[in-house]
Amino acid sequence: MSTAPITRPQVTGLAPRGILAPGDQVRWMGSHYTVSALLGTTVHLAPAKGYAAPPCAVLIQFLAAAEDFAVLDRSGRPLSADPLPNWSMMEGVSPECASEARTWRRHIIEVDTGLLPEVPEGSTPREGYDPAHFTLVQRYERKAAELRAVLGWKVSWKTVQRKRLAFKRDDIWGLVDKRRSRKVTVHGRTDARVVDLLLALQERQAKEEAATDARALFKKLRRVAKATLGPSVKVPKDPTLYALLKRLGIDALQLRDPTRRRQDRLNRPAPPFGVTTALAPGELVQIDSTALDVKVLGDDGRATQVELTAAIDVHTRSVIAAVLRAKTAGRRRTRQQTRALLSTNTSAGRATKAVDASLLLALCLVPAPMRPGFDAAASAARSDLPYEELLEVDARMEQAAARPVIMPETIVIDHGTVFAGQTFFDACSYLGISVRPARKRTPTDKAIVERTFESIKSLFSQHVNSYTGRDFSRRGKETDPDRLWTLSELDDLLQEWIAVGWQARPHEELRSPYEPNLPPLTPNQMYAASVQAAGYLPIPLGFADYLQLLPTAWVGVRDDGIRFRNRTYDNYKGELEEVRNQPSGLKGKKKNGWELRYNPYTPEQVWLRDHRSGEWITAVFKYQHLIGAPWTQHLWDTAAAEHVARGGRHTDDEAIAQVLADLLERAGRGPDEPGVVSLPDGYGPVPGSAHWPAPASGDEGATFDPFAGADPLDLDALGPLTVLDLDEPSMYAPAPSPAEEEIAAGPTHGSHAPGGADADEPSLLADLGDLDDSLDSAARLLLDLPAETNPPQEDTP
Repeated sequence: MSTAPITRPQVTGLAPRGILAPGDQVRWMGSHYTVSALLGTTVHLAPAKGYAAPPCAVLIQFLAAAEDFAVLDRSGRPLSADPLPNWSMMEGVSPECASEARTWRRHIIEVDTGLLPEVPEGSTPREGYDPAHFTLVQRYERKAAELRAVLGWKVSWKTVQRKRLAFKRDDIWGLVDKRRSRKVTVHGRTDARVVDLLLALQERQAKEEAATDARALFKKLRRVAKATLGPSVKVPKDPTLYALLKRLGIDALQLRDPTRRRQDRLNRPAPPFGVTTALAPGELVQIDSTALDVKVLGDDGRATQVELTAAIDVHTRSVIAAVLRAKTAGRRRTRQQTRALLSTNTSAGRATKAVDASLLLALCLVPAPMRPGFDAAASAARSDLPYEELLEVDARMEQAAARPVIMPETIVIDHGTVFAGQTFFDACSYLGISVRPARKRTPTDKAIVERTFESIKSLFSQHVNSYTGRDFSRRGKETDPDRLWTLSELDDLLQEWIAVGWQARPHEELRSPYEPNLPPLTPNQMYAASVQAAGYLPIPLGFADYLQLLPTAWVGVRDDGIRFRNRTYDNYKGELEEVRNQPSGLKGKKKNGWELRYNPYTPEQVWLRDHRSGEWITAVFKYQHLIGAPWTQHLWDTAAAEHVARGGRHTDDEAIAQVLADLLERAGRGPDEPGVVSLPDGYGPVPGSAHWPAPASGDEGATFDPFAGADPLDLDALGPLTVLDLDEPSMYAPAPSPAEEEIAAGPTHGSHAPGGADADEPSLLADLGDLDDSLDSAARLLLDLPAETNPPQEDTP
């Protein structure tokens, strides 16, 4: 079959875009023209048939910029301008896939135009591809046979047809095998709406619902998907859903974990993780509380847990302040005891209080003193701190421990009750410290203090003899209370360890970013390097500053004095006369009350502020002379509960003060002298007794006396044995022989028989020394009262 030479393909959707050639019909300036010649960038136009416009030559830039310019087809209608192909799409496919698409492009252009791209002018189509002699179907079949024979592709003419139509629609991107360029997703082919619904149900289960296995979650997913998405949305089978959970980073076995653990895992932020940085000491300080996993000897003589509240400087990783408080659990109370405690706005148990958090700020601003018994290595003079320079500006550094003094600028806290109170925010405002609360249940917002707590537990707590482990599964046998440290002793150990064990220990996060091969610095070395640039300003705290850190209450002053926490306070120097029965003039929440500052650890006195003059007035408890010794709010609650249990009223502060004095007196006196052993009928023979007389057969109405015929006891000869080792406990046992009468005398106060004294009272009270805060629990043990409760609510008039 003969073929005629083809000089140029017809203007179609497959022709090179943006090219004009002689003979093309164009519309310009309201007339139709025929392109007669192209010279460089100049287009020569001749008027089309039927138009009387003169010939002209126009620059291609002006021609294309005209509003009515268009390239016309043979019928005179404008050709639609197809959008340029998005060639950047080819960058996202593999080189093999892109090469295959370019090969298809060459063959599709030949099928459509008869010529391969980039052939010389005047070339003729190959056999079977001339559009003037062969139909499209014939050319499809010809090209499919060629691809099968030459390239070995298994294609049919319909495949070539589909490729040509895709090329006309999407250019070269339509020739790309989408199976090889499909975007890989985490959820695979599962409907994205089903994946979103699965994640929502899993999150809801972790936050609100009880722990269930994956099968229950899948069953709920199908039920909710059918109700919300419709029956047309297909939910995969269980094996596919198990694989989907694994790709989403959810362990199916962890769905049955405890609720707290599932919530913590859900609150974990998504990677990549950032690093909390600070450029100067005090720029960012994180504060938090945690259980120290150590037991101490509590006020009641029982083993109790300890809570640690610490402030960590992010820049130097220094522990700039630490406070220990005992956690005393409450016990079951009678109705009167509960009423007495509720009347004083307290609750069961005690640990860190709001005033402790405020005093923690004060500890950050003053040098930590060397305590008795500290090793000499714990002093600042022997540390890496710039001791000589600091001593020149602050004389308090002479007797200071090796702990830097850092003034916080910004503090990060959580939403615990210790920090959520107004007392802590008032103290920060007074000291000029900004407070930034962390997000709820997001420990990563203060990750440095959380990680420091883990280091303290591993480096300090586990080396204490009463270490308990972080949970019950890691706890051993109950610790013997005789081997426990007291709270003050443990606090001394902790403060010395901070100076010697933590501040002088290299920290991996304290490496130089410019010289990472150098060894890491210690917190004290990092502070010494930073204080040269940041500077040091000593902040002396006076008595008025101390009062500003205490909790606040708003009270009135009556004729008998200040009534606060069911106690009456007065100033015997007459300094309250100017404010007695006078409103303060402060409105709102203050309700004409006067500002009162108090310390729950020393409630024997309070301080009232006259805002008109700015003076502080000290008021002492009216019945302090009845007590005569220091006491605490916890001990007052104990005495109040005992007084109510005896039938008294919780508002009778004089009677409660007398009960408190009795408790302190009995605790200070120690155990009483042992008395006569008191045993119930039939318990057994008494040491040193003669033969027991058998009951007379005829004396039915006679009363049995187990002490009849017993020799008098010599109290000085009694030994310290605690067990009566008897072979025959029956009351009618035969009398022992003299050789078998070698039974040691038990302690006269050790019986738990009815009417006997409690054996724990003397042993506990005998170890009590000075009248300090530990006496309140000893007195509580005598009365079988609950543990100290939380502090009273603050900022209430």
